[in-house]
Amino acid sequence: MLLLASGKLAANPLVLNDAALQAPIPLGQQVEVLKEEPGRPLDLQQARAAQFSPSTQQHLSFGLGARSVWLRLSVDNPQAQVRNLHLQVGTTWLDRLEVYVLRPEGQLLQQALLGDEQVPAQGLKPVQGFVLPLQFEPGRSELYLRLASNDPLLLPITLMTPAQAQEIERQLSYGYGFLYGFLLALCAYNLMIYLGLRERSYLFYALYLLSIIAVNMAYTGHGYAWLWPKSALIQKHVILLLMVLFGCGGLLFASRFLALAEHLPRGLRLVRWFCGTALIILGLLFLAGLHVAATYVAFSFVVLFTVIMVALGALTLRQGRLAGRYFLMAAVCGMVGTAITALSVGGWMPYRTWTFHALEVGIVIEATLLVLALAHWVRDQQRAALKAEQLSRLDPLTGLHNRRAFWELSDSVWSSAQRNQRPLSLLMLDLDHFKKINEHGGHQAGDRALIQVAEVLAQQSRSGDLLARWGGEEFVLLLPETRLDQACALAERIRRAIESKRPLLNNVAPVVAASIGVAELAGQPSLEALIHAADVQLRAAKRQGRNCVMPPIQAGAAQNA
Repeated sequence: MLLLASGKLAANPLVLNDAALQAPIPLGQQVEVLKEEPGRPLDLQQARAAQFSPSTQQHLSFGLGARSVWLRLSVDNPQAQVRNLHLQVGTTWLDRLEVYVLRPEGQLLQQALLGDEQVPAQGLKPVQGFVLPLQFEPGRSELYLRLASNDPLLLPITLMTPAQAQEIERQLSYGYGFLYGFLLALCAYNLMIYLGLRERSYLFYALYLLSIIAVNMAYTGHGYAWLWPKSALIQKHVILLLMVLFGCGGLLFASRFLALAEHLPRGLRLVRWFCGTALIILGLLFLAGLHVAATYVAFSFVVLFTVIMVALGALTLRQGRLAGRYFLMAAVCGMVGTAITALSVGGWMPYRTWTFHALEVGIVIEATLLVLALAHWVRDQQRAALKAEQLSRLDPLTGLHNRRAFWELSDSVWSSAQRNQRPLSLLMLDLDHFKKINEHGGHQAGDRALIQVAEVLAQQSRSGDLLARWGGEEFVLLLPETRLDQACALAERIRRAIESKRPLLNNVAPVVAASIGVAELAGQPSLEALIHAADVQLRAAKRQGRNCVMPPIQAGAAQNA
């Protein structure tokens, strides 16, 4: 049995009675602390002989650059039998954890070596850190811990019963199962929408969600426990790398969502420079073996990333977009959660359980709000596209359908008339001497004449008729359920209504008249042929002297007209 030289004993041991173990015991203020000097590591015997200082922190946090510390705890087991407990130490990124249990006189009872430098990492429990079963003999014992890490030295330490450890693990499994399930469901949802719509904002948001899951799995230890348990090298670098990739993923999505390439190209260049520079610097520091410097770069990048996201959210709001409200709120939630966790882990603010998990709470809120923001953004895009589509089918001057819309809408009318052998007629109208109106009254007079003719046509047509401006001063009117004589009568009414119109301009009423050609479905093989037949009649009306309808309206029909 190994016997070490006696060291200085703590005055007030932790008594392990049933009352004290009703709940897990946080040891932050129970232990004594000894910081090693850089480059001068201590072994157990040297540590026992050194002077420890009482801890003043409920949760020990030494920030970046602390490298290694010794902790000492004096324990008193008043029972006659061995007390079996679990020790939960630190965070999942501890490089090295040495555990020693001794008698006050120096007899070594138990020792263990843990940490993510060990392959595989014994005792690693995702989220909890390293959990080790300990046996405390009756009477006084000493617990010595040596902890070392190139990453932030964050050391929440808890002593608990096996049942309590099992309950904590169960609660954490449920909590992270919900978190990962929620984020993966959002990711799958956005990927499916992307595959359906081919809108890249959904793809970039899905990638951002994956980066959130990846960085969370890395720093909670799920990655080391499940994905790369035999690679200490990956574990050494993956957290810092994924922190930077997480920020790059968020900025990539924000750039697409805010259309920086269109609205703020200089801002897009700055975002790309920021992400590229961070990745290059991090890679160079990894190659140089400067892990502490790389840690500072990664944490600084994440904090700056959250600030940039909020700034971009404010920019969206300034553009007056409703989705910007959700984006800004999401960015603020993400910034607050990320900043609290980063500052807490880095040792710049006191560590608490809620500060460590603030990032995850912020992520859930941010992800939910960003889904709403993305939905509003896509809805705005669809409305704009629909409006553009509608405008592309309308004549901007008269508000009537244009030729493109006429061809799209007339196909069903033509097919129905042919299939059911129903009457169908078409009017082709052209304003007479329109060039003279423009020459004498200017383009304003011509535009006003076109608008008033369009109003006459709209007033005279029925709801089922298809009216369009064919081009220039020509109009076309497709008349379902209308025989040739009925179409000629309507054409005559339209001609008279136009003739009575005098669009005043500068108190001058230019003469406006129209020639109208009429044709019917009978004998026409296609709609194009029907339009051509009406156009032939229109040219005949022009040759007849203009301001008339061709073919001429019959006497009976004329009286009805």
